[in-house]
Amino acid sequence: MSAELYALTHRGNVGDVEFYRDKCRGARSVLELGSGTGRLLARLARPGLRLVGLERDPAFIALARRNLRVLPPSKRKSVRVVQGDMRDFELGQDFERVLIPYNSLYCLLGQRAALACFRAARRALVPGGTLSLDVWNAESFQRSPVTPLAHDADQPVVSVVHDRRTWDVYEHLSVRRARQRLVATYTYVPREGGAVVRMPIPQRYFLNAELCALLARAGFAVEARFGDFSGGRYTARSAQLIVLARAV
Repeated sequence: MSAELYALTHRGNVGDVEFYRDKCRGARSVLELGSGTGRLLARLARPGLRLVGLERDPAFIALARRNLRVLPPSKRKSVRVVQGDMRDFELGQDFERVLIPYNSLYCLLGQRAALACFRAARRALVPGGTLSLDVWNAESFQRSPVTPLAHDADQPVVSVVHDRRTWDVYEHLSVRRARQRLVATYTYVPREGGAVVRMPIPQRYFLNAELCALLARAGFAVEARFGDFSGGRYTARSAQLIVLARAV
């Protein structure tokens, strides 16, 4: 997978940076799980905040470290990226906040993996610390056999510029609703000619009640759910499922 092409295609959701800044306000230590290419880390960094990103993919880690080098020294020295598995990690330090942003949870392909991740996050938190996460809301998607997300043909998504070439990006979804699984395959076609790049991203999506039950089993109390990053009320038709939970 090309980390650079991934980063150009997946730039987060409108309002997510401001949302996570607000949830980290006043904290002195924050851990992001599945920190990817450092998009959110770079925006959360501030003097006095101990900020750690945990990422498994070496290419993403390398790109994140390059992206973080452009930060002012006062911010850069407070951030570090470490390699690890969000299902099972031990960093030797506690955090006041743990974040799982931008659908990272869906990369864990089953309930057992998600529960292990939540339990690891719980161990990493100080007593009373909070976990914040966001995923695309799967309720309507799961109930309807035909949705805009479920397409068999390649759909144009965006065009990006990388390595002096323009790449047209297409998405193809393969869905198995009985198992709450899908594979989103992104195809990058360079207009100037050359090799086509394909990135399959397997996901296992979780429904609201299922997600809240897993959090409870891991030792969290769900304090709030939102349907968007402005704090709108969560419903089955919301675009996002945003969860705030406290370690108990």
